[in-house]
Amino acid sequence: MEEILFADDEVGARRRFRALLEGEGYAVRTARDGEDAVAKFAERRADLVLLDVMMPRMNGVAACVEIRRADPLVPILFFTAMPSEAGLVRGLGLGADDYIDKARSTDELLARIRSALRRRAAVDASRPAADVLRLGAATVDFAKMEVRCDGAGSELTKSEAHFLRLLASERGRYFSFDEIFSALRGEGYVGDDNAVRCIVKRLKAKLGRSGGMVANARGIGYKLVR
Repeated sequence: MEEILFADDEVGARRRFRALLEGEGYAVRTARDGEDAVAKFAERRADLVLLDVMMPRMNGVAACVEIRRADPLVPILFFTAMPSEAGLVRGLGLGADDYIDKARSTDELLARIRSALRRRAAVDASRPAADVLRLGAATVDFAKMEVRCDGAGSELTKSEAHFLRLLASERGRYFSFDEIFSALRGEGYVGDDNAVRCIVKRLKAKLGRSGGMVANARGIGYKLVR
């Protein structure tokens, strides 16, 4: 089920459009302003973000910039009663995919959402599935050898990449040190249990608050939390 994060400062709008979108089969989370939207996206990434432009504390344009830093591909649509305002035009230049006039029919809203989700699916389908691993607020891009979390990027080493690929191959299962050694030795790895622990320590630091998704059990090994 595809999930939409919808941010609007009006309670009535949140209730109305949540009911509409859920009726179309989408999972929906709502946010009361831009700051709330950014925080909820960081907790769990949505498949599409729908932002009202004029909101207190942080408007939709600023929220778009923050969310785009965390995820360069997620579709972001502006939802506004004033499609000609300068802030909207500026926002479209900062990473938003489209805007939807609140005065238009709900059929057009749903069509724009479906179109944006199809475009994202086409991009995902064009990349090997193993290229990207999402871990909570963090994204691991194996093609770029990079870890991104909350807008910050860190280089991924070969040992860290092989370790993560192994754990992701059967997410939720503990892998023993022997299995981890075998995966790492494919790159000429020479080390011991302590060397693996150092790899994990560095990796968790790069994953930031998502580091806890790499779990270990003493005497058993490591796994990726589902």
